[in-house]
Amino acid sequence: DLSGPMLELPGSNDFLDAEGTDCRSYGGIDGLPEMKRFFGGILNCPTKNVIIGGNSSLSMMHDALLRAYIWGVPGYDAPWQEQGTIRFLCPSPGYDRHFKITELFGFELLPVEMAEYGPNMDQVEALASDQSVKGIWCVPRYSNPTGVTYNDEVIGRVAQMQAAPDFRILWDNAYAEHHLVDRPAPLGDILAMCITAGHPDRVLMFASTSKMSFAGGGVAAMAASEPNIADSRAKIGIRTIGPDKI
Repeated sequence: DLSGPMLELPGSNDFLDAEGTDCRSYGGIDGLPEMKRFFGGILNCPTKNVIIGGNSSLSMMHDALLRAYIWGVPGYDAPWQEQGTIRFLCPSPGYDRHFKITELFGFELLPVEMAEYGPNMDQVEALASDQSVKGIWCVPRYSNPTGVTYNDEVIGRVAQMQAAPDFRILWDNAYAEHHLVDRPAPLGDILAMCITAGHPDRVLMFASTSKMSFAGGGVAAMAASEPNIADSRAKIGIRTIGPDKI
């Protein structure tokens, strides 16, 4: 109800984006430039590193794993489907819908203990050294249901650790702007830490407006390194002519 007045926006005569594109037509694989800047601020990355999707960040996570499963990831040609048993790290307790996606692909799920400031990194590092482990699910801020926010040590270790060259951090920042305090604890910059550690392509970041306004009319985004974005954009451009803009 608080978001109700938004239903009257933008009005029948306002249909051009900031670059003058008519939003009533097709196009814009990356999404509206204004929305890319909006999520760039939330995910702390340049606008060029953002792709806008529909109302569900979960669908963007699903599709990111699907692309890795079928075609592999940038810089590593072997698709996951051709590498035998694939394993995925699941900090627990965690989000059941994350786990359902990896179950759908037949991955072996490896539970990892959630500690006070994020997943138990001793467990994560030990398991990730196995080349069959291809990723980890992370909800870095106010992780449901424990409310944990990852500290810099945890983020730094997951960025730096030894893992398979096609290992991916699925960084679901679902509660990035959902603060219940005036001075929220800062969240470290995972993309910058991965770049510094020499693993710039390791993280895929996600967020959405689903818990900000209308879940049924929200906007989702994925952000990552330029090679990840270029690879994703090329394949998304075959799948769709563009996300919702109106």
